[in-house]
Amino acid sequence: MFQHIWGTQHTPCSDVKKYSNTTLNNLLIIIDMATSEIFLLTVLLFSSGNAIGPKLRLTVYYESECPDSETFILKQLQPTVQQLQNNITLQLVPFGKARSINYGNDGFECQHGSSECLGNMVQDCALSRMKQYTDVMKVAYVACEMETRSGAKGDLLCVQNAKLSPKDVEDCVLTGEGTMLQLHSEYQTSKVRPSFIPTITVNGVFDQHIQDNAQVDLFSTLCSILKEAEPCAKHYNSMALNNLLINQR
Repeated sequence: MFQHIWGTQHTPCSDVKKYSNTTLNNLLIIIDMATSEIFLLTVLLFSSGNAIGPKLRLTVYYESECPDSETFILKQLQPTVQQLQNNITLQLVPFGKARSINYGNDGFECQHGSSECLGNMVQDCALSRMKQYTDVMKVAYVACEMETRSGAKGDLLCVQNAKLSPKDVEDCVLTGEGTMLQLHSEYQTSKVRPSFIPTITVNGVFDQHIQDNAQVDLFSTLCSILKEAEPCAKHYNSMALNNLLINQR
């Protein structure tokens, strides 16, 4: 379907080791037996307030054929956005460690080959047409692409499933619009200079501790910031109740 000039480069998604479950230790909340009732009461008060407050701005920098990106989007991002959709604003940047060649005039060079360059551009074009969609719908579209690699194969099935016009997205890819979108994603990514893909920022700020924990448990990581959000309060209620039950055995 698509004819374009793409560079090819094959390297791992990251320059560091994969995250292990040991980083979960950073997420554990240790509640002393003597204070657990007070903690539970405090959390219940948070929950009863049903507070939403200012939305947290979450940005995800990823690549269309990166296995780490696929795992993060399917297992961490999608379920978290479904639970915290009223508390976060999501931005998706499909570029990662790619680079433009001659300002995009000669295409792009991507970590996982030319098909990834195509996949990145298809997603950028599709997402640019989803400004009125909810974050849940945007993530559902991206999850489809990551799971099936449709866009990277030149197949617009996920675009069609998202109720977008395949012809419109195809035209975006084949004209200068797709290149401009990828150049903008390249600029956004260059400001973060990620050493690991996927990388996240919260309210425009990169924090290594948040980054590490988010790869293992994004929901709990964001709840450590959004403590009074209703889904987070319920989460902490459950943790406190479980602690009480364990300590009373």
